[in-house]
Amino acid sequence: MSRLSVPRSIVWSIAFIGVLIGHALTYAILAPIPQTRSQLLASTGHAYLPVAMHVALASAVIGLATAFLGRLARGGREREMAFRGLASRVVSFQFLTFTAIEVAERIAARAPLHDLTHVLPVGAVAQLAVGLLVAAVISLVLRAADAAAGILGVSSPTPPRGSLVLLPLPEGVPAFTDRLVLGGRAPPR
Repeated sequence: MSRLSVPRSIVWSIAFIGVLIGHALTYAILAPIPQTRSQLLASTGHAYLPVAMHVALASAVIGLATAFLGRLARGGREREMAFRGLASRVVSFQFLTFTAIEVAERIAARAPLHDLTHVLPVGAVAQLAVGLLVAAVISLVLRAADAAAGILGVSSPTPPRGSLVLLPLPEGVPAFTDRLVLGGRAPPR
């Protein structure tokens, strides 16, 4: 089980909401009083968060739906990456993205970077917890698609790569493929 059965771009779109949830959790832990937290966020370049949260939520919903429908369309016959591998990738993505966002926020706001020594350790634990939850949600969605495919009797509508599919012609339609010429003249007869 070494392959992820969902394209990485879909997984990252789902994991990005985890980054922002972990971000919110980090600041809720660091500044439990809402007034203090609001001032801290304002001073460190977090004004974009409400818009980013809406974009990330829409992206996650679309990503989960795409993962479910894509897996359902393939009939659930793909090998799935082990949970440990999926969780490792999601948590790594979330922590690295969180770190990059924190540094970028402070640079954009011209805020000091020294407080990152307090923010990043708490953020790492928050991203770990949320990343495990995100990986579990992705796994559950894929399992639900597999179960739905089994119940619905969905079989793979697309042939495996590199295979040739010959479709039967309806009755009464003459077979003219022997005279079909693509992109030029036919050889003389």
